[in-house]
Amino acid sequence: MTALSLDHWEDRKRYIDLPRKRQMAFIDTEGPGPVLLMLHGFSDTSRSFSMLEPYLQEYRLIVPDLPGHGSSSIGHGFHVADFAETIDRFLTLMGISRLFLLGHSLGAMTAIELAARRSCSVRAMGLISGTLEPDFGSESTLTQDILALRDPIKPTGGFLRDWYFCNHPVNEDFLGRMKHDAANMPAEIWHGVVKAFAETNLRHSASKIDSPVLCISGSEDPLFDESHRQQLAEAFPTAQSVTLPGQGHNPHWEDPRCVSTLVTEFFAEVMMQAGARISTQTSIGDR
Repeated sequence: MTALSLDHWEDRKRYIDLPRKRQMAFIDTEGPGPVLLMLHGFSDTSRSFSMLEPYLQEYRLIVPDLPGHGSSSIGHGFHVADFAETIDRFLTLMGISRLFLLGHSLGAMTAIELAARRSCSVRAMGLISGTLEPDFGSESTLTQDILALRDPIKPTGGFLRDWYFCNHPVNEDFLGRMKHDAANMPAEIWHGVVKAFAETNLRHSASKIDSPVLCISGSEDPLFDESHRQQLAEAFPTAQSVTLPGQGHNPHWEDPRCVSTLVTEFFAEVMMQAGARISTQTSIGDR
């Protein structure tokens, strides 16, 4: 990740008008291949996927700032279903009907809800550090620390230092900008999302999904541990699951080349299998 790409990320953002005088900010790389919609995690922005972009040049990457994050307007609610509803409307306005999905953390949850709504649109889905039940626990230190946040949030404070801790070295300039983006998100949104997490269970939405699923996680994820990975495996019994040894909650930052390779190889296999099915059907039809 170069200083130039970090400096110009904000300049590359485009904006689309949503109902109720809201706007959504997003990156569109206009790549030559199929659409890959990338949904970032809680408190992050589209910048979260900037380290993956160099490895995904064959796709048209669509990377929005989720509602209330980055440069996008606050949505009408803080539940995963609310985020998915806004992204669903965004895709309609963009005229996108077929896509691959990649989500991280909150973005992975939103991807599950979105795929349940658009079962015929999603060609395949990748989930990084995902879960079906994100409740941190009302009495947990993390929940209490989030509810204690007040504006202005300090980008160099202890909370964001711990929140963005990574098990392996990550570009310090990149992390600094991620912390700055997170600090700019109003405390109201931090509070709203963590409260909504306590009411979230995506099992029913997951049961509606027929698309191929790839689950990527870090073995040392401090937020969503083995029990969360097991829930995903049970919800998606045919999913391809990869647990990266020693990685934490942000494996796409800690080893972007590895994560990109897993994603591109999985999507390529899905496309190859789809092509083979079409070829077989054509052959049968020609008999």
